Amino acid sequence: MKWALVLSGGGARGLAHIGVLEALEEMHIPTPSLIAGCSMGAIVGGLYAAGRKPAEMRKILGTRFDVTDYMTDADFFFSHGPINKVFQIGRGIKNLFSSDGVDSGGKVRDLLLELTEKVEFGHTAIPFYCNATDLYTGAEIVLEEGPIADGMRASSSFPGVFSPFEKDGMLLADGYLRNNTPVWIARKHGIKHVFAVYLDRFGQIDRSRLKNTADVLLRSFDCALYARPKTRVSRQDIPSASILVANDRSPFDFERPDLQINFGYEATMAQSQIIEAFFATGYRGLSARRNLAQKERKGAQHEQPR
Repeated sequence: MKWALVLSGGGARGLAHIGVLEALEEMHIPTPSLIAGCSMGAIVGGLYAAGRKPAEMRKILGTRFDVTDYMTDADFFFSHGPINKVFQIGRGIKNLFSSDGVDSGGKVRDLLLELTEKVEFGHTAIPFYCNATDLYTGAEIVLEEGPIADGMRASSSFPGVFSPFEKDGMLLADGYLRNNTPVWIARKHGIKHVFAVYLDRFGQIDRSRLKNTADVLLRSFDCALYARPKTRVSRQDIPSASILVANDRSPFDFERPDLQINFGYEATMAQSQIIEAFFATGYRGLSARRNLAQKERKGAQHEQPR
């Protein structure tokens, strides 16, 4: 069965995707025919498409990874707390007003080029695509040419933190601004069976979730995005099946990444019935996938997870 895996964005929450991939491999799920991702989902999905195994990603991102180690202006970061370091008074604040991002994103791009061995779209072990937002036109853009590291860098350019990525006359920022779970990319490439991994649902949150400036900024984006007039969700944007891998971790909390990876694995295994139904064979599989798709369409009439 041809199928696509679509991974949502979510900052540090997206590290859970590594655990999701570990669980899928443990369940002997067949390799996806295509991977699409947004933001951190683009980073994890791109690495997997390029041939990196979940165990390798766990070793790289789950044991010694600190995002601030790969930020150009590391000397102004706080000594405690993960990406909150970005907002220290001094040079970081100066950058907020004198540059188009606190950090240029150059070191992150270099890291992604190294980890992907500079492989280009169309040459990955698994076909891979990701989205970004063109700040000039406001349009959602699909990255599908050049080094996949550039696509991953563009897709994860969170406004205010990393400078937008310039490419082909466009100024690209985080794909989350337009579509955090780009199911339609898989549909565009003719994949009928699409499995999505969501990282959150929009709704009322507790005050404890808003711990710092970065959390408030992201929540403000969420509120603005979900305040847009509701239109009927296109069937192209609805997956055939999905799981929700959500917890209260801040999208900017990169401390103890191993715990978030472990959470992704555990949450996936807890929803193994959905996965087993999606990949069932024969008549049972056809019936199960039809029921799962109906459930997804019904859910899309209400509030969509992001």
